[in-house]
Amino acid sequence: MAARASFAALVHAELAEELPDVDLDEDLAGFLERYESPACTDAEAEEEFLDTVRQAAERLERGY
Repeated sequence: MAARASFAALVHAELAEELPDVDLDEDLAGFLERYESPACTDAEAEEEFLDTVRQAAERLERGY
């Protein structure tokens, strides 16, 4: 259980480093479900952002 918590902390730390200006919940899957696109945004940058969060959520789900 401690190893899983350490892994989750590592994934969140990496995500915070990659996206320093974004305040993400611990529950990344929930964040993705509740995410609403800002009205004025760069579609490509937004897709990259969402892909980064999705990948982190998938890593947490897989456990590696």
